[in-house]
Amino acid sequence: MERVRIGVIGTGGIVQAVHIPQMLAHGRVDFAWCADSDPATAAKAATLAHAPVSGTDYRALLRDHPVDAVTIGTPHVAHYDAVMAALEAGVHVCCEKPLAMTVAEAEAMANEAARRGVITFVPFSYWFVPAARLMKELIDEGALGQLTHINGYYGQGFGLTDMPMRWRFQRAIAGSGALGDLGSHLISLTYLWGGKIRRLTAHTKTFVHERRIEGTDQMAQVDVDDDVQVIGELESGALINLSASRTYAGRGNFQRVEVSGFKGGAVYNNSHGDELEVCLGDAWVARNQWGTLKVQPKHRLTQMQVFPNAILERKAPADVLPNFQIGLEVQRVMEAIEESATSGQWVSL
Repeated sequence: MERVRIGVIGTGGIVQAVHIPQMLAHGRVDFAWCADSDPATAAKAATLAHAPVSGTDYRALLRDHPVDAVTIGTPHVAHYDAVMAALEAGVHVCCEKPLAMTVAEAEAMANEAARRGVITFVPFSYWFVPAARLMKELIDEGALGQLTHINGYYGQGFGLTDMPMRWRFQRAIAGSGALGDLGSHLISLTYLWGGKIRRLTAHTKTFVHERRIEGTDQMAQVDVDDDVQVIGELESGALINLSASRTYAGRGNFQRVEVSGFKGGAVYNNSHGDELEVCLGDAWVARNQWGTLKVQPKHRLTQMQVFPNAILERKAPADVLPNFQIGLEVQRVMEAIEESATSGQWVSL
């Protein structure tokens, strides 16, 4: 295979801002068509992607304009149907996070992809921040020793604004609020660096309960979380403390995660994606001294080019990360968080 033909299902903000530009820059990707429930949005994306066809019926496009793969960026509630249609067509699938609305959906998607032997990809974008990849390298090398803590914070502030009602504030469409939008990223980074979560307890809260329906004076109920707080324990025994919120004043898109072990510590900050703050080695740890460790060229990887590269290189699906299996693991943690927040009890995974 010399080139990859890709169809697009759902052509909203993240697809037009990230998926299409990054894959176009790959040089060996051709977009065959763009599908969206809004024909004007589909047509706009098709122009951006240099795709000859656009429409609203992705099943018809899959049938009439065969592709090697699809990338999916619909609202969360539509992920399952789009993924299963693509898998039925036998194509490789990239699907935005969170993978599904429920664990049952995510399991069905992961199982069907495995049965068909196709490559899957879930764009947990912060896996591809160079500093996050350097953190992974340090942990794998044993530079931090056995991990003791992962303390992570992800703050945005748009939930405090007078933003009108959007699908992300509606459980029936989004599935959850800050948990799925932001918390899923922290969960995925925790998995990347520390492995699976064994048990947790969680609390969620909605601060803004109503939002104006755009173009009217009417108000609509917000029924998703603005904020999620989680403490728990990894299978390794390390402790976690994760916080994700849309209601941190003055925060645009800010992450800070400190990872500690018996031999040292490192701090990841997405505002400084080319470096880590580190305290490594006996001399530094004994004196509580921290310094800056810069990334290297090997830590740079363009997120949305991993997917077509894997197809062109005919990689084994299990070797392409993060894939649907990782998406499923994150979905299990999200469901456990909601269960704990409802019951007020610890939940084991």
